[in-house]
Amino acid sequence: MKRWLLAGLSCIASSALSQERLEVLESTRSLGRGSAGLAGFETPESGRINPAALAESRSSMQLRPLQIDAMVGENSLDTIADLVKITNVDDSLGFLRAFDDKFGKRQYLRGQLTTLGFRWRWFEFQPFGSNASWLELRNPTTPEASFASDTFAGAQLSFGFPLVPQLLVGATLRSISRISIAGTMGFTDIFEFVPPSTMTFDDYAPLEKGQGYGADLGMIWRPTPLLRLGLTVQNIGDTAFEGSDPNKNPPALKQSIKLGTFYRWKFGAWDLDLMGDFVDLMNREGQNLTRLTRLGAEFGRTLYGGSKDHDFGLTAGLNEGYLSAGAFIDAWVMRFDVSHYAVELGELPGQRIDRRWAVSLQSNISF
Repeated sequence: MKRWLLAGLSCIASSALSQERLEVLESTRSLGRGSAGLAGFETPESGRINPAALAESRSSMQLRPLQIDAMVGENSLDTIADLVKITNVDDSLGFLRAFDDKFGKRQYLRGQLTTLGFRWRWFEFQPFGSNASWLELRNPTTPEASFASDTFAGAQLSFGFPLVPQLLVGATLRSISRISIAGTMGFTDIFEFVPPSTMTFDDYAPLEKGQGYGADLGMIWRPTPLLRLGLTVQNIGDTAFEGSDPNKNPPALKQSIKLGTFYRWKFGAWDLDLMGDFVDLMNREGQNLTRLTRLGAEFGRTLYGGSKDHDFGLTAGLNEGYLSAGAFIDAWVMRFDVSHYAVELGELPGQRIDRRWAVSLQSNISF
């Protein structure tokens, strides 16, 4: 009984700390424009943002051998830089003396990998794997550490088609395996593992494993060629996970209904895209509305023709009250994206900011 009580309390404490929205796959380009753009034109990331945009794809066949995405917190980069500077015992002691600067800061790292994905007209298939992990040290009466790690592996099939000329609809079907762990441990908890105690690490942070099946729906209404309105329903009915041990099923991915608007302003060969999204109409977690609002802009140009997507450009936005920015370039067979953004870990913008960098490298071959 004591074991399960400790495990439950540690998970509750970890959940209270982590207030950011969990996504199976994130888009580096979208992060640069404030995580907005669900009503935008078709892009390489449409399968992750709004599958309805795939109805505008003009590629008869496109192979995507590899895409790598990495999101890393500035606090993690600072810690890595401090460790790299250590060359002798004196440097190590200096690092330890300054270690209290790490307390209260989240060390965050996320990696995403998709291999052998492809598009055929309005259909897209993506095998994927992703892991988001963080560690946070706190120094109350006694030092303690909170941590979490979420790993997803699976594949998704997305497709879109024009229901009528002004209305595009699409869907994504997804199969996911998930492994998650989360918990909080204090310095004094270490003594709980000293023999003859029978406590194990799993009592503090149980490893949860399960298989889930999810679906998304998307729509884009185009009242004019340059004005668009979008709607997505992600994780319809909540995506639940089931494993061999019913007591260790990972938490479900909650359904969210998102609304967005998009307008393209033409400047000769250049475009300025303005967009705004509201990311959770149901708001079952009762978050402050400023945390659910996304605003973004993208200034870019198309070089290769045939597509309304930009081949290079700059992005900017406002995500949860914080500014973001990025840049991207498509060199035909290779695409590179970079973004700088921030998320809120507290209840309101300005309480607990966590700034991060995101980079993406994608290869593709079109036929």
